[in-house]
Amino acid sequence: MTFMDDDPGTNGLPAHGGKPKHVLLAEALEVEVSRFEPGAPIPAVTALMERFRVSQGTVVHALSHLRARGLVTRPPGKKRLVAVGRRHRSEAVLNVLLLRSQWSSPDYDAMGFALLEEAARQRLHLETVHFGPGLRESLAGLLRAHDALVMMPSSADSPQMFPIIEESRLPSVMLWEDSPVPAMMRVADDDLAVGRMAAAHLAGLGHRKVVAFLSEPVRNVMRRRLEGWEEGMRSAGERHPERFVIDCSVEPGKDSIVGSYEKLRRWLFQNDNKLPATAVFCLCWTGALGMLRALREVGIEVPRDVSILAHGGENRLCEFTNPALSVIQSRVSDFAREALDLVKGACLGNPPGDPVILLKPEIVERESTRRIAAKNQPQ
Repeated sequence: MTFMDDDPGTNGLPAHGGKPKHVLLAEALEVEVSRFEPGAPIPAVTALMERFRVSQGTVVHALSHLRARGLVTRPPGKKRLVAVGRRHRSEAVLNVLLLRSQWSSPDYDAMGFALLEEAARQRLHLETVHFGPGLRESLAGLLRAHDALVMMPSSADSPQMFPIIEESRLPSVMLWEDSPVPAMMRVADDDLAVGRMAAAHLAGLGHRKVVAFLSEPVRNVMRRRLEGWEEGMRSAGERHPERFVIDCSVEPGKDSIVGSYEKLRRWLFQNDNKLPATAVFCLCWTGALGMLRALREVGIEVPRDVSILAHGGENRLCEFTNPALSVIQSRVSDFAREALDLVKGACLGNPPGDPVILLKPEIVERESTRRIAAKNQPQ
């Protein structure tokens, strides 16, 4: 079956009080598309413009609605939209766009691989595009060529992209961070729980003085981890946990490990190469790597003199440090599965009841933490 032939009875759009033209067009097309066999081609944008006497933007918005509802799709490598067929929507191959930063990141790389594996398992086509010069100009076209979007945040590039993403109305998921796009779904660690667990775990090992080490700015994710740590410290009996925060934060990026390490070395020099605690919670694994080197250089041994517990991110680098870092982290495979389940459900007309999924973190105990006796507490 194909679209009905153009005739005077189908030209133009019916008047309907208050509804935008692209909504009226989407409703008109949905009736026809829902009866199509899978793979039936959708007429070109120009043909629909002529038939319904509407602008190109109206047609593009209407087709975006149909794609979001899982009624039409664009097969991988093809330029033409085709009908999915209502009875076969759950078997459709959806095209998902993955946007990520152009600078190398072990977390981004690990997440990208996990998403590729999960996409293959779910029969989704995943295309990765990096933020970079010129992307803003081509992003609208990229979004029109895909059924859904998964985005890894980038502090330098993301803000320019959000208005375009919001206008596309594409089912989309942000990983880790909050998004200014109201309709954007989110998959992240339960960062409040991360902070609480870190304080409780170190307290359970006998540590009463625990430093929180910031290697990235306190915004969104890091703020929640810090708030959770402060709650956990108060529960453990520390009345003023804010006194035990060492802020050596630098903007995340390719030089973040070196930057936070250099700031910590300066902090240690200014404080007689001593820490006011027997344990450190590193809110980000990048800070933990810098912390290990800085402490070693001033003669503070881990874990004999100080224990280190870090948020482990999505990569496996913390397993291979010396000593191996104890971490709190979520499974990267869970991130990938939840993110693609969200966008797939939205594309097939099954939006989630809760657009935010917070993953339960776990503690992995390694060599960088140890139990201490009360007599070893600093005065």
